Amino acid sequence: MPRRALFDPLEPTQEPRWYAVRNMHGAVLETRSLPAGTNLKRTFIAAMLEWIDAGWQIGEFSSRTGVFFCTKGVERRQIDIAPGYPGTAQGDGVLQWPCTNCED
Repeated sequence: MPRRALFDPLEPTQEPRWYAVRNMHGAVLETRSLPAGTNLKRTFIAAMLEWIDAGWQIGEFSSRTGVFFCTKGVERRQIDIAPGYPGTAQGDGVLQWPCTNCED
């Protein structure tokens, strides 16, 4: 039986990617663009090590989704490497952060 191809968000690509940090309400706290050709697996692992070195505890993580979670005291963060800008495009083309308190 042939295996299905699995999508790996950390595979090398010539498309730009984004590193994003969110709080657990989904608000984007930090972003940085990753240039095309960046070693995404290395970036993912290096980010985990940076958070550990800063005193955060790594929780769940998945290289299949390019996401990990970490906690420090009562704070929790989601860190991911994503193919698109972590904000949302509005009708006028201006990129906005996701609104975590809006109902729309």
